[in-house]
Amino acid sequence: MYRVLIKSNIWVGLLSFVVALPILVVGSAWLIPTGELWSHFAQTLLPELITSTAILLVGVAIGVSVLGTVLAYLVVMVDFPGRRWLEWALFLPFAVPAYVMAFVYLGVFDYSGYVQVWLREFIGLPGFDIRAGHWAIILTFILVFYPYVYMMARASFKRQKVRMIEAGKLLGANPLRVFFRISVPLARPAVAAGVLVTLMETLADFGVVSLFNYSTFTTAIYSAWGDFRSIEVAAQLASLLVLFSFFLIYFERKARGKAKYYSTDVSHIKPYQASGLIGWLIFLFVFSIFMLAFAMPILQIIVWSVDVISQEWSVKYLNYFISTGILTLCAAVLTVFIATILALPSQRKNNSKVLQMLIRLSTLGYALPGSVMAVGLLYAVQSISNISIYFGGSSINHIFFGSVALLLFAYVSRFMAIAFNSANASSEQIKPVYEQSAKLLGASRLRLIWQVYLPMMTPGILAGGLLVAVDVMKELPATYLLRPFGWDTLAIRVYELSAEGLFERAAIPAFMMVLFGAILMLIFNKLDRSQL
Repeated sequence: MYRVLIKSNIWVGLLSFVVALPILVVGSAWLIPTGELWSHFAQTLLPELITSTAILLVGVAIGVSVLGTVLAYLVVMVDFPGRRWLEWALFLPFAVPAYVMAFVYLGVFDYSGYVQVWLREFIGLPGFDIRAGHWAIILTFILVFYPYVYMMARASFKRQKVRMIEAGKLLGANPLRVFFRISVPLARPAVAAGVLVTLMETLADFGVVSLFNYSTFTTAIYSAWGDFRSIEVAAQLASLLVLFSFFLIYFERKARGKAKYYSTDVSHIKPYQASGLIGWLIFLFVFSIFMLAFAMPILQIIVWSVDVISQEWSVKYLNYFISTGILTLCAAVLTVFIATILALPSQRKNNSKVLQMLIRLSTLGYALPGSVMAVGLLYAVQSISNISIYFGGSSINHIFFGSVALLLFAYVSRFMAIAFNSANASSEQIKPVYEQSAKLLGASRLRLIWQVYLPMMTPGILAGGLLVAVDVMKELPATYLLRPFGWDTLAIRVYELSAEGLFERAAIPAFMMVLFGAILMLIFNKLDRSQL
């Protein structure tokens, strides 16, 4: 048994190391002597980058934590008109890429957009610059990313014991006091996990900050690499994001402590009934969020698409859809498969500190922009080729450059955090008594995994697969740099058209992306309901 354990730990360690390879390559950039270019970035731009990135992260973290938690609590703990369909409708912003939301709101609220034209011509108000300040970009990120917190908080609220809430009510606590003193503390680990993923997503974004002309580390990385062709400086800037992600994970784990967050008391009873004016006010609030985060942007995309579809539509868009679907399915299956292996309870409890570090390191790719992940992989392949040539071998660049395998590798490393956090959260709800009972019955390790662990981890695995699929569909930089020649996706088409200011033409592939993502969300909702 000990030898089996040692072998399994070795394989898990190697698997974690391979997934973390692009991150290690980026981190190794600090071993490369820095030149004048890095000194210029550090002295002139770094303070501004730190300030602007910090403001963005704080604003987004506060916004998504409040909005996601409140929405999750309302749809789970309060019975109000329209709750059933709004509960799954609030997931739909997952289907909208952040850069699509950005160009839609820019097109509507820019100086020449519908809103400002109406304000000037009919009301006489002066125009405003939507790109000025922080509020517009922070609001955009909140509307796009709140579902991360909403989904995890919703799952936590569903597992809370109704008896605890009823006890609070019997003691005279009003709904607000019950919310802040009972429900929120119990959901804190889930909310923290959702905020962590949101911050990593915000750190890695390039499309939104670029459209809003907002300086962050990602724009500086693109500048260092795209404008100055310095992979070393780009990697060094990216390594700062890796360092920051270490702090995010550390503080989240510190806050969560050693507590186990599982409950077998899953009740469908709603402790609060909201009727009359209060119920309709709650409906109006939840519905307005759905409209701002999904319905209104989609309606605008549809309007633009109708205007140009007769001139723009061709069979090539079906090819874009097929290419996107193949990459999405393959990447999601491969990522959740590896994440499940890393998150298995029987494996986790026997992990050494080194193995734990490797597993955590393998989940840090989410803090890196897709372009930097691509640079890390290309740099790693180039280094291996140089070593091979040095010892008399041949280059391997032609094997991996422009291959689907390298692109899938980038997806796995980039989105491992999503799949692992979801699978790991499910595994932590498995009581140790289940494993002890299985061992007493003489069950083998493989049977224990297949008949005990996997069925109980299924909700987390499905959730992780969904999130990975949606994010792969929306991923732009890594796909653009690593895709095989002629392999275009919907995201690439949206980027190429919106970069030229052709928002109306970009609306067609954007709508197809949103439709694809919405289908994935509906499938998830059906699977999620079947688990209850």
